[in-house]
Amino acid sequence: MRIGNDIVDVKRFLALIGNKRFLDRVFSKEEQEHIFSMKEKQKEAERMAGKFAAKESVAKALGLGISGGVNFLGIVVLPDKEGAPKVTLFDETLALFQKNGFKEIEVSISNTSEYATAVCIIN
Repeated sequence: MRIGNDIVDVKRFLALIGNKRFLDRVFSKEEQEHIFSMKEKQKEAERMAGKFAAKESVAKALGLGISGGVNFLGIVVLPDKEGAPKVTLFDETLALFQKNGFKEIEVSISNTSEYATAVCIIN
């Protein structure tokens, strides 16, 4: 079992809402649609920060981190039918997950208007 966590400042993401280059580098088209469905900048920034923290927590649980070779777009965080965050892995990130014999990945995201945090557990 591996655990990863992350916390980010929501203000940082308020400033990035209109930055298309950043958005396309970090979030899939579906994630961007989910983020911007809020129609209120503060709530969009909170959702963006939560997804970012979730991706970082997954990368840390995998043992590498984003700077260690895990690609942001290889980790997609979208809500399941009940609204809970569900992680889907792609490309090199999925290959790393499978290579290490992992079978399950869970993530939990929480936020306030100031901070977003996420925890990932991989079995």
